[in-house]
Amino acid sequence: MQLPYAVRNLGQLLFRNVRVRIATGLNKGMKWSIVTSGRGYGSGAFGADRIEALGFVVRAGDRFWDVGAHKGFVSLAASRMVGAAGIVVAVEPAATNRWFLRHHLEWNGIENVTVVPVALSGERGEAHFGGRGDSLAYELGRGDEIVAVRTVVDLVTDGGLPPPDVLKIDAEGQEAAILDGGLEAIPAHAALLVSVHGRAMQEACTQILSQRGFRLFESWEMARCSADPHEQWTSDYDLLAVGPTRDVDTDALQSLTLFKGR
Repeated sequence: MQLPYAVRNLGQLLFRNVRVRIATGLNKGMKWSIVTSGRGYGSGAFGADRIEALGFVVRAGDRFWDVGAHKGFVSLAASRMVGAAGIVVAVEPAATNRWFLRHHLEWNGIENVTVVPVALSGERGEAHFGGRGDSLAYELGRGDEIVAVRTVVDLVTDGGLPPPDVLKIDAEGQEAAILDGGLEAIPAHAALLVSVHGRAMQEACTQILSQRGFRLFESWEMARCSADPHEQWTSDYDLLAVGPTRDVDTDALQSLTLFKGR
């Protein structure tokens, strides 16, 4: 049984500085808050197939954007992937998530990650952000927090950030808007891993990316839904897009767990 939201929130405030070591995976040995160690974060199992796929396309020295960085699990992994010569841009609008994100970076002595406190979408502005319960499902247009909304182009041209070589996008329904408003600032050699929330969003993202010449690789779950229009879309499934000028071994890529299944 899940505890009431208010009780869970109080527990987070009381124990959020208590640290555990991540047990396995690319983040093995890193310090992580005990109050957010569920869902496979503490064990290191969270998103292992996604992180494996990202590790396949990331190169040392890359500029990695973690869009929807949440509490920083992927950002920590990406900081190791890109190495000292690379940088990670962690884009996270939620203040609560950013507290954990910044502390996870600080506790682990991570210096190649820049935190950007905005939400990405297709237009510049401000919006409500949040939700009730699980911060994994915070969305634009919900909640009480007012956040700045920017596009990829805004962050590159006005924010002075380097164009991304690799992007992970997990933005709860803003995927197509982010791509539509930002592709002009994304190089042709870039690779993107997009968590897609629904069949209609899949079609929109596929159209936007394919028109730019990106090669598309559907996760095994997405491929199952694509093959059968009656198959129920029950979660966010992943779409990997590889730019036309980025070299990748497609046979080896498709043998990864994210694409072949377990």
